[in-house]
Amino acid sequence: MGVEVVVEGLSKSFGSQAIWRDVSLTLPAGEISVLLGPSGTGKSVFLKSLVGLLTPERGKILINGVDLCRCSESKLYEIRKLFGVLFQDGALFGSMNLFDNVAFPLREHTRKTEAEIRRIVLEKMEMVELVGAERKLPGEISGGMRKRAGLARALVLDPEIILCDEPDSGLDPVRTANLSQLLIDLNAQIDATILIVTHNITVARTVPDNLGMLFRRELVMFGPREMLLTSDNPVVVQFINGRRVGPIGMSEEKDQAAVAAELAGHQSGPPDEDVRGIVPQLEPTPGLPRRQGALRRKDRVMRDLHALPAAARQGVLDSLTDEDRARYGMLAGVGAPVAPAAQPVSAVVPEWQPRHGHLPAPPGAAGPDPSDQRPVRRRGRWRFGRGGGNQRGGRSA
Repeated sequence: MGVEVVVEGLSKSFGSQAIWRDVSLTLPAGEISVLLGPSGTGKSVFLKSLVGLLTPERGKILINGVDLCRCSESKLYEIRKLFGVLFQDGALFGSMNLFDNVAFPLREHTRKTEAEIRRIVLEKMEMVELVGAERKLPGEISGGMRKRAGLARALVLDPEIILCDEPDSGLDPVRTANLSQLLIDLNAQIDATILIVTHNITVARTVPDNLGMLFRRELVMFGPREMLLTSDNPVVVQFINGRRVGPIGMSEEKDQAAVAAELAGHQSGPPDEDVRGIVPQLEPTPGLPRRQGALRRKDRVMRDLHALPAAARQGVLDSLTDEDRARYGMLAGVGAPVAPAAQPVSAVVPEWQPRHGHLPAPPGAAGPDPSDQRPVRRRGRWRFGRGGGNQRGGRSA
């Protein structure tokens, strides 16, 4: 199974230019997360920081109890072996055929025999549907094939964490859909922790378990996919709908006067279509096992369902199958969810939780109206309660 990645208060600058600051989130073990954001918000810088290629000025990146920002070079080298990275352009060596490109990490970092290397390379190339293309050069294949070759190379050392930097860039919608399904299938087979950076809204709506967004050098929000896909945050609404009018401009952000003027002029025109909302998440290809990360994530979200905003909570309930309702002790969609019988609550370690770690109140118990609650960030974690607060930088759900 993949490992958990905990980011606490991370800040990165280049000289006097702040890229992002005080970013806190958790990538749950074995789950797929997506990070959105306008161009220039430092998403690729964030990935490079996670793998130790860049060193943030402040904060922590904790993997298996090791802080990558402060550990020794030898320890960092060992932790990096947990990662596989799919770079934006595939980053293949143009003079090597696909087999040698995929084999490169094994020859560089292990002492395996050529027979072992051949077995592993062919196995990974089969996983990404590249069997038969081993002798082709990168310049002889399509962009989609180059992406898949880069993914095969990222897999040869059996990583527990896979980082994908805009895997859909330069691909047509059909190839993007195929690559999205491939990532879901890989997660079902190897249960690795996956983080995808993308601009593609279709990918963001259909692939991840958890979803976040960077803007104005801060993390707007990060948590269960339902939170962002139903959010009323103006930045999220504009980005998901691809609208010209809103806080995001050509230079990433606009001042408040410009936004107000745009909105005033925009109100006289026809209403924009709003594509927010929760669509079904991609399932593994028939014949593959169920995604264990998706099951763990559902247990966690259902346990803390009362703490989600009302729209996100309803989206979760609407997505439940009859099997889910039986698992969580719900009859015909009515009643409070309880811990699944097959896995007691004590066996489920939360990635985020309400204040004091309270579990959902039993049916009929007195308490505040959960529909009147908003997320508030406290000490790098999300809690949900009455009152204001800036929705940024929470721990993941």
